[in-house]
Amino acid sequence: MKNIYAFLVCCLAVTVTNAQTPFQRVYTMLNTKCQNSTCHSATSSDALKFDGTSAQVFAALYNVPASNASSVAKHEKLVKQQHPYYSFLLRKIAGAGFDTDLAIDTTTEGALMLDTSGQQLSKKEIEFVRQWIMFGAKQTYSGSEPQPNWQLVNDFYDSLTVTGVDHFLPKPPKPAVGTGIQLRMGPIFLPITGEIEQEYLEQQEVYFPYQAEVNEIDGFMNQQSHHFLLFKFQDTTAATNSNAADKTNMAKVTLIGTTSFDGDKDLTASWQNDANLVLPQGTGLFWDQKTVLDMNYHIKNFNASFILPCDFYFNVYCKQRGLTTLEMKSQLSQNIAQLIIPTGSHTITYDDPVNSGTKEMRYLWMTAGHTHQWGTTFDLYLRDSTGTMSSTKFYDGAGIETNNSSYYDNGLGYWDWHHPPIEYWPNLRPTKFGKYGNKKAGIVSTASYNNTTSSTLFFSTQTNGEMQLWYYMYTSQPLSPVSAINDNTKKGIYFEVMPNPMNNNGKLVYSLDNTAQVESSIFDVTGKVVATLVNEVQPAGYKTLEFDASRIASGIYFYRLTATATTGGKSFSKINKMALMK
Repeated sequence: MKNIYAFLVCCLAVTVTNAQTPFQRVYTMLNTKCQNSTCHSATSSDALKFDGTSAQVFAALYNVPASNASSVAKHEKLVKQQHPYYSFLLRKIAGAGFDTDLAIDTTTEGALMLDTSGQQLSKKEIEFVRQWIMFGAKQTYSGSEPQPNWQLVNDFYDSLTVTGVDHFLPKPPKPAVGTGIQLRMGPIFLPITGEIEQEYLEQQEVYFPYQAEVNEIDGFMNQQSHHFLLFKFQDTTAATNSNAADKTNMAKVTLIGTTSFDGDKDLTASWQNDANLVLPQGTGLFWDQKTVLDMNYHIKNFNASFILPCDFYFNVYCKQRGLTTLEMKSQLSQNIAQLIIPTGSHTITYDDPVNSGTKEMRYLWMTAGHTHQWGTTFDLYLRDSTGTMSSTKFYDGAGIETNNSSYYDNGLGYWDWHHPPIEYWPNLRPTKFGKYGNKKAGIVSTASYNNTTSSTLFFSTQTNGEMQLWYYMYTSQPLSPVSAINDNTKKGIYFEVMPNPMNNNGKLVYSLDNTAQVESSIFDVTGKVVATLVNEVQPAGYKTLEFDASRIASGIYFYRLTATATTGGKSFSKINKMALMK
């Protein structure tokens, strides 16, 4: 790399070449621009001390607990590996003007940290500190280890200066205070050329004031995203003793070696596009007061005309765990060893390994399948306790064949590997799994592929290979009858826009438990309402509302649905994100 990075200290220019390691660059910036005798020195009362050698400054920052009361309450450290938004140093140099996620409370945490010239650090400098912390905040990196890329950061902000377009994913509204938290993985910058497709793992700690039940997780991602998987370690001991590759740094998933599933952790949920995961009333994801999450984000710069900053935001809605709440669990099944697809058209059937395990009943809430670009159909069937596979689809990859009071989040009429449908059973569907004598029962996948390449395709986490994968969420006990009206913890109130992204015409689909006053509108990233879709009393049931978006400009928008029960007055409100592309 050829760029030269200049730091000014009392009008003295200090030149540092791009041969620096990531921490050397951070150290030089802090030591030369921010250290002085009255502030941030070994003799000052401030916790952030930048004088001394590189090793001394690193030791004074890395995983050192922050001391002010506000930071202590938020479980922050001066620099917390893989946690830029819980690192006091980053918030002190950045503030809300750089990123609202990094706002500082000046009453309890002091003023923003300025350099020795009285200026805030540049956006490039702040961003590089954020990237360094996200990539493990290491003093040294091995040659093959993921690490922050100064050239990428430099080029991105140079482009931002010229074009004024940052390409960041608009931040979704956060949960109301006391109802939940917003978490974020990113930004991760993808280059224009070279390695434009990448897949990362990152651990994050989450704290609650109680043993939590999570009733809803809303995911928001770049349209270029391929998938996001959310795992949870069973407890902090499992996280500490895990062999997961991302214990101390973000890890990159590779074709051979590091996978998404290393470590003692369980899949919690997955996203292949923006979606709200709203669990049925009476169920919840069980998270401890300190929960360690493991996140897998697969992204690709499909456009590749600009450096793409990728983010995944998720709003976690929770409350204190109830004594009668049923735990919602997840099962991931994937055909790794047996997925062999020669050139041409082929159909491959695969039994979930659970089918050969312990006999049990599972009460299914949802399921979704997944292939890559050569997949043409993806369907699931059931084997009963006699080992017989039903001729009726249990899950239809076209999203059109419902069963046992189920419904789909979309119904395109064909398999779309970019946006595969999700099938829900709001009242939970009892399903037998395991060996009954010498017969196995459970879910069977049948997927068809048209391999138009000249080579045999195998299972791969990258989009230049193929997949045969599905997952489902379930409880181990049946759901007790409920009578909620427009309760935002019940999946029966479903709300989605399709297609997403859309061109000129789309439809809003949602369901109501009971008669309600329904209002829905579309607003832009500034909060301005650009269209009102409905404002009327509607009876209970599944609704489809067609609307014309031809007069709305291309861009990112949010759509909102509010339903207020006409009896009892209970209200439900939901906000989702949509892309309009013309």
